[in-house]
Amino acid sequence: MANTLGNPTMGFQESGRVEGASPTAGLTPVWIASSDTGLMFRGDVVVSSSSPGANNSGNYITSLQLLSSMVGGSGFLARGIFQGVEQFIPSVGRVVWSNAFQGSLSGSTGDIKAWIKDDPDALFVVQASSGPITSSMINLNIGVSSQSSAGNTNTGYSNMTVASSNVISASSLPFRIVDFYSAYAPPAVPAVGTAAFINGTDNTTAFNMVIVRFNNCDRTSLTARST
Repeated sequence: MANTLGNPTMGFQESGRVEGASPTAGLTPVWIASSDTGLMFRGDVVVSSSSPGANNSGNYITSLQLLSSMVGGSGFLARGIFQGVEQFIPSVGRVVWSNAFQGSLSGSTGDIKAWIKDDPDALFVVQASSGPITSSMINLNIGVSSQSSAGNTNTGYSNMTVASSNVISASSLPFRIVDFYSAYAPPAVPAVGTAAFINGTDNTTAFNMVIVRFNNCDRTSLTARST
């Protein structure tokens, strides 16, 4: 049965780690400048920002949509996978958690604390932008879609995909294809006289899902981001 493109796709969702490394399962705290207008959704790839922010708090990130040098989802250092933000909202008198940063939140004060997944040994499941991604592409590198402003504003989840048309050996691409999602997916559940189809597991049609890991990212690259 043919796959369908998710809406939202959920972006990059952690599905485990490579074997041989000690797990920590932690998230890395970062900051978003209060002046940043880029949208970021849970599951989005984000990049480091050179902005010191209003509070000069430390490690800042920004959305791919503000990175004008990104062409076809390649040629940049991935900082991590966006997981959400926490903001103090004066109108409710408490810190509020959100899956997404939608350019600003009314009533928030100062720079915004965010959390990312940047473990270089983490594995992520993600959907292809078109495709299909085939067995011949496994262990090659792949770019990402630039849909960093197209997430679901209700759930806060990402609509990013990996770019099926941008699969090559170039070291500048941000992710490495590890395997098909179908190799890890649970078995189909029998329905009435048929087997229930798990979306993304048909590797002969477009929009199949794959397992990827970081390739060109801040924590593994010897070259720092551009200033």
